[in-house]
Amino acid sequence: MITYKIHLLRCAGTTERQRGCYIGQRDFPACEQELAALREFTKRFEYPLADMVFTSPLLRCVETAQILYPETYTETLPALVDLSLGEFEGHSPDELTGMLEYDAWLSNSLENTPPGGEKLDDFTRRITSTLEEIFTRMMRERIVNAAVITHAGVIMTMLAAAGIPKLPPHEWLAKNGCGFTLLMTPQMWMRSRCGEVFGHIPTNPY
Repeated sequence: MITYKIHLLRCAGTTERQRGCYIGQRDFPACEQELAALREFTKRFEYPLADMVFTSPLLRCVETAQILYPETYTETLPALVDLSLGEFEGHSPDELTGMLEYDAWLSNSLENTPPGGEKLDDFTRRITSTLEEIFTRMMRERIVNAAVITHAGVIMTMLAAAGIPKLPPHEWLAKNGCGFTLLMTPQMWMRSRCGEVFGHIPTNPY
């Protein structure tokens, strides 16, 4: 029985996120400080090998993939973008405080959606469907190891929906340049639409 490994990695951070802004699907590049830290990570820690890399099309993810897997074939998947926060994107909490739609979203993000944004249920369906697409592609092309460079919200949603152990999304929050390995088998996926979360990335071999 073949076990497939999907290495889920969070992209490098942006200046806008460091300032506390919601960025969602805004295509901000990673800041040079974050990229430099990521380059240092590759010298100090061991990242898993990958036969193929899937990445969100946003620049910060593509830049991260170029540092972590510079010689590996990379394919962008539009469905790996983060949750759209609509009119909230590009703004800090201080700028949005007092806005009725923002207060409603903070009080119950499961029921309330930012103006022009994406419903959380729709986002979850998109992400779980993309995981199935990636896994199906791996089985069809016999890709045993694949890296997925994407956003924190995507990783948290994906693992909360399809990861074992079953944990709430916030338990799967990874730091920039870090993440988790998801072990998948066809039998387990057909039975329960789940995979086993095994270990953190990067690992330290010393």
